[in-house]
Amino acid sequence: MGTSAEVIGHDAILRELRSLASQRPPAHAVLLAGPEHTGRSLLAREYARLLNCQARQGGAMPGFDPPPIPCGECRHCRLIGDGAHPDVVHLSPGDALCRPRSGESGHPSHPDSRDIRICQVRGTIELVARYPFEAPYRVVVVDPAERMTPDAANTLLKTLEEPPSHSVFVLISAAPDQLLETIVSRCRRIDVPTVPTATIEAGLVARGVDASLAHDAATSARGRPGLAITFAAQPDLMGDRRRLLQRCARIAAAGLSERFRYSQELRDRWRNDRASIFRELETWEAFWEQALTASAAADRPAAVGALAALNAVATAREHLLANVLPRTAFDAMLVAFPRRRLDEGGDAAVAS
Repeated sequence: MGTSAEVIGHDAILRELRSLASQRPPAHAVLLAGPEHTGRSLLAREYARLLNCQARQGGAMPGFDPPPIPCGECRHCRLIGDGAHPDVVHLSPGDALCRPRSGESGHPSHPDSRDIRICQVRGTIELVARYPFEAPYRVVVVDPAERMTPDAANTLLKTLEEPPSHSVFVLISAAPDQLLETIVSRCRRIDVPTVPTATIEAGLVARGVDASLAHDAATSARGRPGLAITFAAQPDLMGDRRRLLQRCARIAAAGLSERFRYSQELRDRWRNDRASIFRELETWEAFWEQALTASAAADRPAAVGALAALNAVATAREHLLANVLPRTAFDAMLVAFPRRRLDEGGDAAVAS
């Protein structure tokens, strides 16, 4: 079975990546834009395999017909699959690839940085200027690309304008609107959407997951295959999600004073655990989507309120990604939520 079997629900994107990898030269910069946990990292890895699979090498030779998918067995495919290939590097917040300027003394270490800094981009440029260690193409995965500082983004732009022939960049972003337009314009943009629940469920069953667990995991993941895989491996996390939904119901039924206390809690957690806040926003979306579905036919005012709440959650996420003050983002979101009785969407409803 080919390595593309690891990707759930993105057949059209896989075909596009195969086409891009077969071109000579291949697309030197690809932007995978879409929500987290939708398979963007797997798609980036698949592109690296397509470019470097030994069974596919020689695609430029007359009469050579490369296999449509990576073999999954050659040295390059195996190392890329294990995350251990020396020519597939990841540029992420922290201090990986950090290179201070020549003569710059006292450059501080920044392993806990939330941004991709210019010193890291300098290190990346220094790396891609050299030939790959062993693969035909070095692949640099920038994730999340929107976390590049302005200086870092402008420095990377210079390399994207005149890329080395042996290097390819794959940018991953949940907020492509936060990227420089000039960077986006130099990338082949591929939007990675959420995946139908039935497709995720079938993909989990094909991986050997029990049918009942696959159904629950796919339903809870709300279109995100990566999250469904996590739920299938750790079913207790779905219980955590149900408890979060119950809390959402209580907050939606509460007055402003309790909502503002909850806002303060979110702000405190935002300092140290941003990932959990984004997961909580996803849970709020699930809560209001459920409310919208339940009220759409019989209660138009409630449906309008649920739709406004969904827009408020989306706005809060955009503000947080754009570094708006967390207090402003959370307060505005919670004030925009309509007041609901527990029997409209409370514990009994969300726990089912």
